[in-house]
Amino acid sequence: MLKKLILAALLASSAVFAQLPFHIGGRAAVNYGTAYGADSDVAHWATGFNAGVAAKITALPLLTIVSGVEIDLRRINVKENYTDDYSYFSNDNMLSIWYLDIPVVARYNIIPLIYVDAGLAFGFNLSSNMHVDEIETHETRGVLAIERTDVDYSEYLKRLDVGLILGAGVSVLPGMLDVDARIVVGLNSFIDHNEEGLEKTVKHVRMQLGVTYWFL
Repeated sequence: MLKKLILAALLASSAVFAQLPFHIGGRAAVNYGTAYGADSDVAHWATGFNAGVAAKITALPLLTIVSGVEIDLRRINVKENYTDDYSYFSNDNMLSIWYLDIPVVARYNIIPLIYVDAGLAFGFNLSSNMHVDEIETHETRGVLAIERTDVDYSEYLKRLDVGLILGAGVSVLPGMLDVDARIVVGLNSFIDHNEEGLEKTVKHVRMQLGVTYWFL
């Protein structure tokens, strides 16, 4: 009996929320990202996350504008190997970048419970860190050194990153709970220059699986 009452309350609440033109909620997502571009050959996929506040307003019966403010941790695995005369160096590094993201998307409802998203994400770089994990192996003496350190990478990155958002989702509980999948493709290089001062073309690309709970 209690389960039926709870279900009835959820359905009634979702029906009420669905009539409101403006909604506020919270969104959290897991993102799986890497980099692409002319200078991205050492970039590999890694897992991050983003979470924040979302807002949507109904513009037309089938069209909704969705925006928000999110804290976004983007991580890229950077693997690079090289040799000198006698040793082999193996680097398995992790670049972690914190962004303040402002996504703005147009949401079109194909049918009442299924929608597609398209828009832009504006990311403001807050901080970045490169975790360096390097192993030096000598050709005859074996492992000589293992270096693990953290380097502030902020000076090499641009402050603003702009990405194209494409996605689709389903309203599990209409007006209350949405589940979506998105791909976000960077439109500009997020690296300004490398340690040698050379310009680099490296852009973000990431896939997201997110959940939004609309509490107002």
